[in-house]
Amino acid sequence: MAILDGKSLRGSIGNLSFSKQGNINVIRSKPGKGNVKQTEATKKSASVFGSYISPLSKYIRMSFQHLLTGFYDGAMVNRMNSDISTILYQSITAEGTFKLVKQSFDRLTGFNFNLASALNKSLLIMPETVFTADEVTVNIPEFSVSKGLRFPPKAHSCTIEMQVVQFNLEKGLWMVYPQESIVLKKGGLNHSQIFRYGLPKGTLCLVAIGVVYHNQYEIVLNSKTFNPMAIVAAGFNPGSTLEEEIKNWYSMSVKMKPDA
Repeated sequence: MAILDGKSLRGSIGNLSFSKQGNINVIRSKPGKGNVKQTEATKKSASVFGSYISPLSKYIRMSFQHLLTGFYDGAMVNRMNSDISTILYQSITAEGTFKLVKQSFDRLTGFNFNLASALNKSLLIMPETVFTADEVTVNIPEFSVSKGLRFPPKAHSCTIEMQVVQFNLEKGLWMVYPQESIVLKKGGLNHSQIFRYGLPKGTLCLVAIGVVYHNQYEIVLNSKTFNPMAIVAAGFNPGSTLEEEIKNWYSMSVKMKPDA
Protein backbone atom coordinates (compact mmCIF):
# COMPACT_ATOMS: atom_id res chain seq x y z
CA MET A 1 0.00 0.00 0.00
CA ALA A 2 1.21 3.53 -0.81
CA ILE A 3 0.15 6.69 1.04
CA LEU A 4 0.12 10.18 -0.42
CA ASP A 5 1.89 12.35 2.14
CA GLY A 6 1.56 15.92 0.95
CA LYS A 7 3.36 15.87 -2.39
CA SER A 8 5.02 12.47 -1.96
CA LEU A 9 4.02 8.81 -2.14
CA ARG A 10 5.33 6.52 0.57
CA GLY A 11 5.02 2.73 0.60
CA SER A 12 4.52 0.38 -2.32
CA ILE A 13 2.13 -0.56 -5.10
CA GLY A 14 2.65 -3.87 -6.88
CA ASN A 15 6.34 -4.23 -7.70
CA LEU A 16 7.08 -0.55 -7.10
CA SER A 17 8.17 1.09 -3.84
CA PHE A 18 8.06 4.85 -3.16
CA SER A 19 10.28 6.83 -0.81
CA LYS A 20 11.82 10.26 -0.38
CA GLN A 21 15.51 11.02 -0.08
CA GLY A 22 15.92 14.69 0.82
CA ASN A 23 13.88 16.62 -1.71
CA ILE A 24 13.90 13.80 -4.23
CA ASN A 25 11.08 11.29 -4.72
CA VAL A 26 12.48 7.82 -5.44
CA ILE A 27 10.66 4.96 -7.16
CA ARG A 28 12.26 1.50 -7.06
CA SER A 29 11.39 -1.88 -8.48
CA LYS A 30 11.17 -4.31 -5.55
CA PRO A 31 13.39 -7.38 -5.65
CA GLY A 32 11.69 -10.72 -5.45
CA LYS A 33 10.32 -13.65 -7.36
CA GLY A 34 9.56 -12.78 -10.93
CA ASN A 35 11.48 -9.53 -10.93
CA VAL A 36 14.89 -10.86 -11.94
CA LYS A 37 15.20 -11.60 -15.64
CA GLN A 38 17.45 -14.50 -16.53
CA THR A 39 19.22 -14.76 -19.84
CA GLU A 40 19.18 -18.04 -21.74
CA ALA A 41 22.78 -18.59 -20.63
CA THR A 42 22.00 -18.15 -16.93
CA LYS A 43 18.94 -20.37 -17.23
CA LYS A 44 21.04 -23.10 -18.86
CA SER A 45 23.76 -22.76 -16.23
CA ALA A 46 21.23 -23.03 -13.41
CA SER A 47 19.70 -26.10 -15.06
CA VAL A 48 23.09 -27.85 -15.39
CA PHE A 49 23.92 -27.10 -11.76
CA GLY A 50 20.55 -28.32 -10.43
CA SER A 51 20.30 -31.38 -12.66
CA TYR A 52 23.88 -32.67 -12.66
CA ILE A 53 26.51 -30.81 -10.62
CA SER A 54 24.82 -30.47 -7.23
CA PRO A 55 23.17 -33.92 -7.15
CA LEU A 56 26.32 -35.78 -8.31
CA SER A 57 28.34 -33.99 -5.62
CA LYS A 58 25.70 -35.00 -3.08
CA TYR A 59 25.79 -38.69 -4.08
CA ILE A 60 29.59 -38.71 -3.84
CA ARG A 61 29.45 -37.28 -0.32
CA MET A 62 26.72 -39.73 0.68
CA SER A 63 28.73 -42.69 -0.61
CA PHE A 64 31.69 -41.75 1.61
CA GLN A 65 29.70 -40.80 4.70
CA HIS A 66 31.04 -43.73 6.77
CA LEU A 67 34.57 -42.44 6.23
CA LEU A 68 33.62 -38.79 6.70
CA THR A 69 31.61 -39.19 9.94
CA GLY A 70 30.92 -35.46 9.73
CA PHE A 71 34.61 -34.55 10.08
CA TYR A 72 35.05 -32.40 6.95
CA ASP A 73 35.96 -28.74 6.57
CA GLY A 74 33.30 -26.07 6.16
CA ALA A 75 34.13 -25.32 2.53
CA MET A 76 34.22 -28.95 1.38
CA VAL A 77 30.79 -28.96 -0.30
CA ASN A 78 31.56 -25.82 -2.31
CA ARG A 79 34.99 -27.14 -3.28
CA MET A 80 33.50 -30.37 -4.58
CA ASN A 81 30.74 -28.54 -6.45
CA SER A 82 33.41 -26.36 -8.06
CA ASP A 83 35.50 -29.34 -9.22
CA ILE A 84 32.51 -31.22 -10.62
CA SER A 85 31.27 -28.03 -12.27
CA THR A 86 34.61 -27.66 -14.07
CA ILE A 87 34.53 -31.29 -15.17
CA LEU A 88 30.97 -31.26 -16.51
CA TYR A 89 31.14 -27.88 -18.23
CA GLN A 90 34.22 -29.13 -20.08
CA SER A 91 32.28 -32.22 -21.16
CA ILE A 92 28.80 -30.93 -22.01
CA THR A 93 27.90 -30.34 -25.65
CA ALA A 94 25.58 -27.77 -27.19
CA GLU A 95 22.93 -30.51 -27.47
CA GLY A 96 23.06 -31.21 -23.73
CA THR A 97 24.88 -34.54 -24.03
CA PHE A 98 28.17 -35.33 -22.28
CA LYS A 99 31.40 -36.29 -23.99
CA LEU A 100 33.15 -38.21 -21.21
CA VAL A 101 36.51 -39.94 -21.62
CA LYS A 102 38.79 -41.98 -19.34
CA GLN A 103 40.50 -38.88 -17.95
CA SER A 104 37.37 -36.72 -17.53
CA PHE A 105 37.26 -37.06 -13.74
CA ASP A 106 41.01 -36.94 -13.05
CA ARG A 107 40.45 -33.60 -11.31
CA LEU A 108 38.86 -35.43 -8.36
CA THR A 109 42.02 -37.43 -7.65
CA GLY A 110 43.64 -35.96 -4.57
CA PHE A 111 40.47 -34.25 -3.35
CA ASN A 112 40.84 -33.85 0.44
CA PHE A 113 37.66 -33.76 2.47
CA ASN A 114 39.38 -31.88 5.29
CA LEU A 115 42.02 -29.36 4.25
CA ALA A 116 43.25 -29.06 7.84
CA SER A 117 44.54 -32.65 7.62
CA ALA A 118 45.52 -33.61 4.09
CA LEU A 119 45.77 -37.39 3.67
CA ASN A 120 49.29 -37.29 2.20
CA LYS A 121 50.58 -35.69 5.40
CA SER A 122 49.52 -38.78 7.38
CA LEU A 123 49.68 -41.61 4.83
CA LEU A 124 53.08 -41.23 3.18
CA ILE A 125 52.82 -44.25 0.86
CA MET A 126 49.77 -44.14 -1.38
CA PRO A 127 48.10 -47.13 -3.03
CA GLU A 128 48.49 -47.70 -6.75
CA THR A 129 45.19 -47.80 -8.65
CA VAL A 130 45.05 -49.14 -12.21
CA PHE A 131 42.01 -48.79 -14.47
CA THR A 132 41.98 -51.37 -17.27
CA ALA A 133 39.24 -52.62 -19.56
CA ASP A 134 36.24 -53.24 -17.30
CA GLU A 135 38.33 -53.63 -14.11
CA VAL A 136 39.83 -51.57 -11.29
CA THR A 137 42.83 -52.83 -9.31
CA VAL A 138 43.93 -51.17 -6.06
CA ASN A 139 47.34 -52.23 -4.76
CA ILE A 140 48.29 -51.19 -1.23
CA PRO A 141 52.02 -51.96 -1.07
CA GLU A 142 54.01 -53.44 1.78
CA PHE A 143 55.59 -50.82 4.00
CA SER A 144 56.98 -50.26 7.46
CA VAL A 145 54.38 -48.43 9.55
CA SER A 146 57.04 -46.16 11.05
CA LYS A 147 58.03 -45.00 7.54
CA GLY A 148 54.66 -45.08 5.82
CA LEU A 149 52.53 -43.30 8.42
CA ARG A 150 52.76 -40.26 10.65
CA PHE A 151 51.10 -40.64 14.03
CA PRO A 152 49.66 -37.66 15.92
CA PRO A 153 50.42 -37.29 19.65
CA LYS A 154 48.83 -39.98 21.85
CA ALA A 155 48.07 -42.20 18.84
CA HIS A 156 48.91 -45.85 19.45
CA SER A 157 47.38 -47.51 16.39
CA CYS A 158 45.41 -46.67 13.28
CA THR A 159 43.05 -48.16 10.74
CA ILE A 160 43.37 -47.52 7.03
CA GLU A 161 39.81 -47.45 5.66
CA MET A 162 39.26 -47.83 1.93
CA GLN A 163 35.94 -47.23 0.15
CA VAL A 164 35.22 -47.85 -3.54
CA VAL A 165 32.10 -46.39 -5.15
CA GLN A 166 30.83 -46.43 -8.72
CA PHE A 167 28.30 -44.32 -10.62
CA ASN A 168 26.82 -45.40 -13.94
CA LEU A 169 26.00 -41.95 -15.25
CA GLU A 170 24.05 -43.07 -18.32
CA LYS A 171 21.66 -45.38 -16.46
CA GLY A 172 21.45 -43.32 -13.25
CA LEU A 173 22.61 -46.15 -10.97
CA TRP A 174 25.29 -46.33 -8.27
CA MET A 175 27.04 -48.92 -6.09
CA VAL A 176 28.92 -48.61 -2.79
CA TYR A 177 31.23 -51.58 -2.25
CA PRO A 178 32.00 -53.00 1.23
CA GLN A 179 34.55 -50.95 3.13
CA GLU A 180 38.01 -52.50 3.53
CA SER A 181 39.90 -52.00 6.80
CA ILE A 182 43.58 -52.53 7.64
CA VAL A 183 44.53 -52.23 11.32
CA LEU A 184 48.12 -51.15 11.98
CA LYS A 185 50.18 -50.45 15.10
CA LYS A 186 53.26 -48.33 15.62
CA GLY A 187 56.37 -50.26 14.71
CA GLY A 188 54.40 -52.82 12.71
CA LEU A 189 54.38 -53.81 9.07
CA ASN A 190 51.69 -53.42 6.45
CA HIS A 191 51.59 -56.44 4.15
CA SER A 192 50.82 -55.91 0.49
CA GLN A 193 47.15 -56.26 -0.41
CA ILE A 194 45.44 -56.17 -3.80
CA PHE A 195 41.74 -55.44 -4.33
CA ARG A 196 39.91 -55.90 -7.64
CA TYR A 197 36.53 -54.59 -8.77
CA GLY A 198 34.60 -54.85 -12.01
CA LEU A 199 34.00 -51.59 -13.86
CA PRO A 200 31.01 -51.55 -16.25
CA LYS A 201 31.10 -49.25 -19.24
CA GLY A 202 29.70 -45.76 -18.75
CA THR A 203 30.77 -45.85 -15.10
CA LEU A 204 32.72 -43.46 -12.90
CA CYS A 205 34.78 -45.17 -10.19
CA LEU A 206 36.13 -43.33 -7.13
CA VAL A 207 38.51 -44.77 -4.54
CA ALA A 208 38.78 -42.99 -1.20
CA ILE A 209 41.03 -43.68 1.77
CA GLY A 210 40.85 -42.39 5.32
CA VAL A 211 43.11 -42.97 8.31
CA VAL A 212 41.45 -43.36 11.70
CA TYR A 213 43.77 -43.04 14.70
CA HIS A 214 43.25 -44.57 18.16
CA ASN A 215 44.94 -44.09 21.50
CA GLN A 216 46.05 -46.96 23.73
CA TYR A 217 42.47 -47.36 24.99
CA GLU A 218 41.12 -47.69 21.40
CA ILE A 219 39.43 -44.29 21.60
CA VAL A 220 39.20 -42.55 18.21
CA LEU A 221 41.35 -39.43 17.98
CA ASN A 222 39.94 -38.08 14.73
CA SER A 223 37.91 -34.90 15.00
CA LYS A 224 36.39 -32.03 13.02
CA THR A 225 39.85 -30.50 12.71
CA PHE A 226 41.76 -33.73 12.08
CA ASN A 227 40.40 -36.36 9.74
CA PRO A 228 42.83 -37.36 6.96
CA MET A 229 40.68 -38.60 4.08
CA ALA A 230 40.87 -38.10 0.34
CA ILE A 231 39.84 -39.47 -3.04
CA VAL A 232 43.01 -41.23 -4.17
CA ALA A 233 41.84 -42.37 -7.61
CA ALA A 234 39.13 -41.45 -10.12
CA GLY A 235 38.52 -43.18 -13.42
CA PHE A 236 35.79 -43.39 -16.05
CA ASN A 237 35.11 -46.31 -18.35
CA PRO A 238 33.59 -44.91 -21.59
CA GLY A 239 30.86 -46.73 -23.42
CA SER A 240 27.45 -48.12 -22.62
CA THR A 241 26.42 -51.15 -20.58
CA LEU A 242 23.12 -53.01 -20.37
CA GLU A 243 21.03 -52.10 -17.35
CA GLU A 244 20.54 -55.80 -16.55
CA GLU A 245 24.31 -56.05 -15.93
CA ILE A 246 23.98 -53.61 -13.02
CA LYS A 247 20.43 -54.46 -11.96
CA ASN A 248 21.39 -54.77 -8.29
CA TRP A 249 22.73 -51.22 -8.15
CA TYR A 250 20.86 -48.40 -6.45
CA SER A 251 18.87 -45.80 -8.36
CA MET A 252 19.97 -42.16 -8.29
CA SER A 253 18.52 -38.96 -9.69
CA VAL A 254 21.51 -38.16 -11.93
CA LYS A 255 21.43 -39.30 -15.56
CA MET A 256 23.74 -38.01 -18.28
CA LYS A 257 23.04 -38.72 -21.92
CA PRO A 258 26.33 -39.71 -23.58
CA ASP A 259 27.51 -37.92 -26.68
CA ALA A 260 26.89 -40.18 -29.67
